[in-house]
Amino acid sequence: MINLIMAGVGGQGINSLAKVLAETCIAANHECQFTIHKGGAQSLGSVYAEFRISSEALPILGQGIPTGQLDFLIALDPWEALRHAQLAHQKTQLWVEKETMPFFMQREKSNESLNQNLNEKLAAEEPVNSVIAELNNSGLSVQWRNYREQAQQHTGTVKMANYFAGIDCIKALKLSDKSLFDTLFFQLVKKAKRF
Repeated sequence: MINLIMAGVGGQGINSLAKVLAETCIAANHECQFTIHKGGAQSLGSVYAEFRISSEALPILGQGIPTGQLDFLIALDPWEALRHAQLAHQKTQLWVEKETMPFFMQREKSNESLNQNLNEKLAAEEPVNSVIAELNNSGLSVQWRNYREQAQQHTGTVKMANYFAGIDCIKALKLSDKSLFDTLFFQLVKKAKRF
């Protein structure tokens, strides 16, 4: 059995990605149990999905991966990676977005410069480097990613970052080829932008 967590914040598509990954597991003839946890009922609240995946039948498992039994962690935010790292063991592998989500999102064009200035100020004050250092010094295998930058380069929008995190999920789990994941992703995520 493999224990996996996908973590991020509201608005990053963790919920959608979890459903796609579950369907990909099932289509690849694996048993899959998963649950999605939402923190604050708002954008930027903590959101994560826990998975139990096996090529054999799974008993009905309770919610919550026990400490020391997390095998893979895919995080779209470094703070969320740090939150779940306590569940890891020596061989746990992590794929972590190295940039945090901005605190303020652009809602109107007239507020664009105000939002940008606030985000820059908060980013300068935020001790992201300490989170990165703590994860690097944890003894865990951390692969740093920039999913948002990758999404922007390939699709023209950072909103497809969850797609690139999903690619790392299926590679880590060795579930299937990319074409099955692609088919399911673009069928199930209606707002996804094909590229």
